[in-house]
Amino acid sequence: NLRSAWTIVLAHLPLLSLCFLLPRSTEKCDEPLASPLPHTAFTSSSVFSNGYAPGYAKLNRRGGAGGWSPLDSDHYQWLQVDLGSRKQVSAIATQGRYSSSDWTTQYRLLYSDTGRNWKPYHQDGNIWAFSGNSNSESSVRHELQQGIVARFLRLVPLDWSEEGRIGLRIEVYGCAYWADVINFDGQGVISYRFKKMKIIKDVIALRFKSSESEGVILHGEGQQGDYITLELHKAKLLLNQYGSILGHTSVTTGSLLDDNHWHSVVIERYRRNVNFTLDRHTQHFRTNGEFDHLDLDYELSFGGMPYSGKPVGGGRKNFKGCMESINYNGDNITDLARRKKLDMSSFRNLTFSCVETHTFPVFFNATSFLQLPGRANHNAVSVGFQFRTWNSDGLLLFSNLDDGTLEVSLEDGKITLPLFPFHSKQNPSKVTGSGLNDGQWHAIRLVAKENFAMLTIDGEEASAVRSTTPLTITTGGTYHLGAIYEPSCEAYKHLGRSSDSYWIDPDGSGPLGPFKVNCNMTEDKVWTTVVNNLPAKTPVTGSSRERRTVLQVNYSASMDQVISHSR
Repeated sequence: NLRSAWTIVLAHLPLLSLCFLLPRSTEKCDEPLASPLPHTAFTSSSVFSNGYAPGYAKLNRRGGAGGWSPLDSDHYQWLQVDLGSRKQVSAIATQGRYSSSDWTTQYRLLYSDTGRNWKPYHQDGNIWAFSGNSNSESSVRHELQQGIVARFLRLVPLDWSEEGRIGLRIEVYGCAYWADVINFDGQGVISYRFKKMKIIKDVIALRFKSSESEGVILHGEGQQGDYITLELHKAKLLLNQYGSILGHTSVTTGSLLDDNHWHSVVIERYRRNVNFTLDRHTQHFRTNGEFDHLDLDYELSFGGMPYSGKPVGGGRKNFKGCMESINYNGDNITDLARRKKLDMSSFRNLTFSCVETHTFPVFFNATSFLQLPGRANHNAVSVGFQFRTWNSDGLLLFSNLDDGTLEVSLEDGKITLPLFPFHSKQNPSKVTGSGLNDGQWHAIRLVAKENFAMLTIDGEEASAVRSTTPLTITTGGTYHLGAIYEPSCEAYKHLGRSSDSYWIDPDGSGPLGPFKVNCNMTEDKVWTTVVNNLPAKTPVTGSSRERRTVLQVNYSASMDQVISHSR
């Protein structure tokens, strides 16, 4: 499976003590945010019955059945709260369902501005798992080491009471959050003019979010040739600084920053010492050259290169996305823009709210997948998607066909498409592309029909691979993205699946292909039945001692596959 990885640069030696996510009030940010909300602000994946509705999931309340419980206690459940507007969240507390055996012992926290594009809460560089409850009444509270700003929160239970089922009551603590927001359309640039002076100390701070991997966030230059540019480049943050006296310095930090989530940036410069901070992770460096200030002439541009003067390294794209809380040496740039104190004539339609994108990425970890419905019993497949990863190997697409499987995999950074019959790993595969695990978005387009299959990467005809091997396709009903075959029926039961036919692959990525079995999960012990090609209760006639009848039986698995499963 595919996992997206982040590159995090850690450093020390802060030059200034700053914080740009605090509310305007000096009071402690610890107000209860969830309990005052109406029932309609709470939603969930499912409900055990009416009395267990998510609206009853408020800390210390006893309404309904005393809290939320889903229809099934498995790893596909979640409880969500809409805070009504973006809030700064500082802590979260949980309880089990009142006077019951239902509680949650471990959970994850996701957050979002829109309720569609979710980001998991990280701590210590990892997606964090919070410890929950050990009974139905005690409240367990966690302070968030990394404070978050979000409108929507989602709790995903990871484990729960052995005596009962998933049960939750929650409270969210925090305070109001407000910031001036500017929507950059990829065309407009904000020009900020200031008094020319030799500044030996600079502080630039802002927050941004974008779904684009390229774009200039800010730029300033002087007639002597000095300049500073902060930009997104290949979804990383690149800071270029140049002083006319042998002083070019280029520093990169972060990765996968085109995820349409907010990221915080602070650049602190004192003479040649610079702290470059992205999302609280600081890289400290000294600039090259023999200068202790940048000779900039009057103006900084935000959102792109200036329209007047010669651009540096032409051809750069303007920033497309949202910025908020832009601050340069104490001046609130976003507030000045709102009050029309800056030059914004290049904007076609200036908006002081964030225009959300219509598409958003889905993140897969080592065990997750996305299941989408498809059209069954058709003789053609047409599917397209984009992916990005740092992993060199993983299954991108999988679907059961009427006889066999369809899969598109990443192997050693290349795309492989097995030829028909798809379920046999012994057959040759079509391979195309290279270095596709570079963290950048790549587009896949697959068309397969009778006696023809074509796979294209990034829309380039040169990358297309075609197969004219005789094949017949009859589609199944579902497509799995980011998925992989489970090794046994027991593994499917652990995922909460019910009795059905499944493809299993006991040796994983080994040489043996997957095969189809029937999984009976109605008892404590799971039964696996290898399928043969005979109809049920096939009669055998005409056999005698003198002349025996031979009946050919073909099974869905070879002896090697069966032995591999039984180990």
